[in-house]
Amino acid sequence: MADGDDRYRVDLDLLDEAITAMTQFGTDAETMLSEIDTHINDLHMSWDSEAAKAQQLAHQKWLDGAQEIRDNLDDLRRIAQRAHTNYSSTVETNTRMWP
Repeated sequence: MADGDDRYRVDLDLLDEAITAMTQFGTDAETMLSEIDTHINDLHMSWDSEAAKAQQLAHQKWLDGAQEIRDNLDDLRRIAQRAHTNYSSTVETNTRMWP
């Protein structure tokens, strides 16, 4: 608010873009994670050793972390969608009240 304007504003188009970007990121990440998991599973069909067991444990830890990221991204996307709905509704209501 460098221009001295202290009114509260929300750029709904920009919020839409952020929601779309989060959705696309989630889709892209899912694709990548699925491909990686397939390669890891293929690898373990022919690899059996202490190192393989350690790698499996590390991979599971990595999968757990990836799931946490997915859950948080889903939460963030839902919050942004709810905010968009609330802000849009507020604008519509105010416009009807104060044409």
